[in-house]
Amino acid sequence: MNRIATFSVIAAISALSFGGLALAQGAMNWPSEIEQTVRDFKGDKVTVVDISTLAEQNQTRMWVEHATPEQRAALLAAIDANKPLAEMLKAQNVEMDNIGGAEEATDGSLTIYVR
Repeated sequence: MNRIATFSVIAAISALSFGGLALAQGAMNWPSEIEQTVRDFKGDKVTVVDISTLAEQNQTRMWVEHATPEQRAALLAAIDANKPLAEMLKAQNVEMDNIGGAEEATDGSLTIYVR
């Protein structure tokens, strides 16, 4: 009987560990369709955030730091295609090669994350 209880506890702990890994992987997901959102952005509410100011375990920081070169290239192409946005960022002295991610807020504003 003791073996069954021990096995049950081990199985439960293992399940929690794998669940935590899945959650961590989900936290690093690139925002879906962000390139299209950036390409179509027409507002003037743009915030530039240096990811080093975010906590190391911050989900946004994690997905920006784990972005693939292809994801970053697609984002940079989307920014380049949106000339008013690109000009706005250049006016704020944002170096395009330092852009690591972007996120649209519920109010329609855009946050650009730089590295």
